[in-house]
Amino acid sequence: MSYPPPGPQDPYGQQPPYPPQPYPGQPYSPQPYPQQYHGHYRPHPMSGPPMSGPPMTPYPPQPGYYPPPPMAVVVPTSGLAVASLIFGLIGFFGGFCAFGIPCAFAVLFGHLALRETKNGHRSGHGMAVAGLILGYILLVPAIIVIAMGGFGAVLGAVTPATSP
Repeated sequence: MSYPPPGPQDPYGQQPPYPPQPYPGQPYSPQPYPQQYHGHYRPHPMSGPPMSGPPMTPYPPQPGYYPPPPMAVVVPTSGLAVASLIFGLIGFFGGFCAFGIPCAFAVLFGHLALRETKNGHRSGHGMAVAGLILGYILLVPAIIVIAMGGFGAVLGAVTPATSP
């Protein structure tokens, strides 16, 4: 096997494999020093030398920094409150045609919903109050009209009719 012919020779002798040391007495490392990370930027784990120690945060905490508040707890809405409001609206727009029956349901479901939403485990207190208000506003006149019709019927049946 033949080797390629040697290249031109250095007139001053062979050069050392590494550049000279900048200061005498310091050890020279042929490998570069590992890059230092100070917590401001963390590269992809596979892009550089392995890091040891605790994981670093992207940015150090600033003075006056407050952590974000915890997520809001979602409280389910009371179905009785929704039913009270719906029956109250039905009674408001057509309660006299239905003899106040939807208003009576609005009042009943409204009181049950107030009891259910009292401790805060269910939401819908405002809907229950709105259903109660609509139910009572229309239930009282419906009761009065029905009572007046009943009294009129009783009085008509009791009094003798005179015809000329």
